Formats: sequence, C-alpha cells, structure tokens
Amino acid sequence: MTILAPQSERAPAPLSRNPFTVLPGEILLVDDQEETRLLIARHLALAGYFVRCASSAESALQAISERKPDLVLLDVVMQGMSGLELCRHLKADSATLSIPVVLVTGLDRRSDRVSGLDAGADDFLTKPVDREELLARVASLMRLHEARAALEAARIASEVQRREHVQRTFERYVSPKLVRAILAGKYEPDELLARQERVDAVALFVDLRGFTRMSERLDSDTVVGLLNEFFSLVTEVVHRYEGTVFNMAGDSLLAGFGVPLPQPDAAERALDAAAAMQRSFGAIARRWQGRYGVTAGMGAGIDCGSVIVGNVGSPTYMCYTMIGDAVNVAARLMQVAGSGETLVTANLLQRARRHPSAARATLLEDLMLRGKSAPLMTYRIAGNDT
Repeated sequence: MTILAPQSERAPAPLSRNPFTVLPGEILLVDDQEETRLLIARHLALAGYFVRCASSAESALQAISERKPDLVLLDVVMQGMSGLELCRHLKADSATLSIPVVLVTGLDRRSDRVSGLDAGADDFLTKPVDREELLARVASLMRLHEARAALEAARIASEVQRREHVQRTFERYVSPKLVRAILAGKYEPDELLARQERVDAVALFVDLRGFTRMSERLDSDTVVGLLNEFFSLVTEVVHRYEGTVFNMAGDSLLAGFGVPLPQPDAAERALDAAAAMQRSFGAIARRWQGRYGVTAGMGAGIDCGSVIVGNVGSPTYMCYTMIGDAVNVAARLMQVAGSGETLVTANLLQRARRHPSAARATLLEDLMLRGKSAPLMTYRIAGNDT
C-alpha cells in the first residue's frame, strides 16, 4: 500500500498552478501498473489530495475496510478481480454505495462504457490520463460527494430530531416499552397521533379521596407535593402494565388499555394496575397519616367497550384522549367507589373471568348511574391483595 500525502505535507516541489477547486478528501487509486499509479498519484498529491494506492482489487478491498475513501480511481483491466467486478462489489454494499467510482481504462468503445455504467461507475477516464481532465473530474465528483454527505447528514439530523420529538410526545402517554416499539418502526408514530378512530378498549379511572380536606388543612406546597406523589405512583403503575395515560384532572387520572395499540389482555392489565395502585397507595396513605395527620384513600372504576381515540381540542390547544360510554361509566364508578375499592362492570369482569380479582368480586345492587336509563350490573373488588 502506497500513501502519497498532499504537497503541503511533503518536501517542497516546483510550484504548479491548479485551476480547480480542491475539497479536502482522500482518494484510493487502484491500478496494477506501478508507473501509472505513481504518475496519477503525483498529479493528485500536487493538487492537494491525500492519496492511497493499491495494486489489486483485493488489496483495495482491504484498504476500504480499514478506512473508507472519499473517491476511488479504479483501473478496469487488472489481474485477479477486475475493476468492473470491484465496482459492482462496492455499489452492491450499502456501506460503500455512496463512494464515487471513476473507471480508468484504455478501452474506449461504447460497449465498454455501457459495461462500466452497468457496474455502477460514476465517471470515466481514458488512458493515458490527461492531468487537466483528471483534476476536473475528480474535483467535480468530490463536490458531488460532499453534497451527498451534507444531504445525508441533514437527513440523519432530521431523523434524530423526529425520533426525539416522537419519544418526548409518546412518553407523556405510553409506557417506555411501547415507545421503543414505536421508535423501532413497528408503528408509524405520526399516524398514531393524527388518526381518530373507534376502537375497543378498557378505561380505568382513579381518584384521590380526601383531597379536599387535605387542601384545606395543609399549605399549598405540601398539597402539590402530595398530589405529585399520587400521580407519580399511578402513572408508573399504568406504564408498568403498558397502559396509556390520557388525562389528569384535579385529583383523578384516566388511563386506557388496548390503546393506541391492541392488547388482547387489556381487561386483565387494567385489573392488575388497579390492584397494584390500591396496594401501593395504602403504604403512602399510612405515611401521610403519620406525618400530616390526614386521611386519604383511592377509588377506582373500570369499564370496557367502544371508544373514540384521537387528538381533540382547538387550533391553539390539542389533547390526545379517548371518549365514549366506557369512559363515562368508568368515571361514574370511580365516583361511587369507596376508599380502597375498585368498581367494575359485568362486561369487564366477563372479559377477565379467570383473573384472581374475579374470584373476590362482590355483586352490588344494580346501580343507577347518572346519564344511564337502566340500572347497571356492577361488582366491587375490595382490599389491596392481588
């Protein structure tokens, strides 16, 4: 492997006017004739290019694997692998596809150029190589390579920004695992956010009990801190069971399961999440009681059915949410539930009939919920045990 540095990095040589704009870059010159290599390499080095030389296609592949050049000058007729074969190899590999390749050949028939184009060559030089033509073609392809590199860098930067935006957006709603699935390309993020659709889902509403009394007795900083602790807990549990947080209002939270991505076990996930919330919040409530002398609890309501999911709002404010009868019923059940209780509908329990919570569910008298024309069969799941 011969390396010829630009003139500025070697001993002084006679001044040579270079009318071509030289972009910093490295050229790999591949030719099995030493005299031709030395002549072309000298022209390029005097023009300001860094040149590496290879005497065969095989040694050229080794050199490229060590460090990719910005351009390849490639003799067509060589012993062993020909220049055309090496060109095809480079253009078939995504890692080297974008490297400009100039075929240097003593063959000047039309069919030879067609073969070169078919192999993926970007340009041609005819032997004996003319210095002015050599520098003109190299400078042109270097500029093209620089432009391609800039476009690719801009594309990558844009993709990074898009992924960061998607991650920031979806991390507000869904679990880290679902964010990773979206970023992995399994789902189109823009489509997930933009579409409004009717889907079958499970709605879970949870509410902090005793919040009004806490607000009256404690200073505002303490109240906000306790509220943040509550929301941190329930949000973490929702994400643990791969649910979606849709809304926080006052001291209540709405979560969905089976949205925006389908989950065959959405009902079971919602029951697991509710049980985990009740169990974990029990410890928090006891600590609040001991430290602040306040009594707090949590009530939950769960229902399932058809809902509409999408961005809802005005031109100045949009909110990704879900609406529908299942959401309304879950909210009403949450309001009726006592501290430490989770109320669920018969439909929800039917979907999760093998879940441990189903065995502990107690049938209530049919509830007449606001907005309903008929009583609703409802079950109570009490206690913090799974």
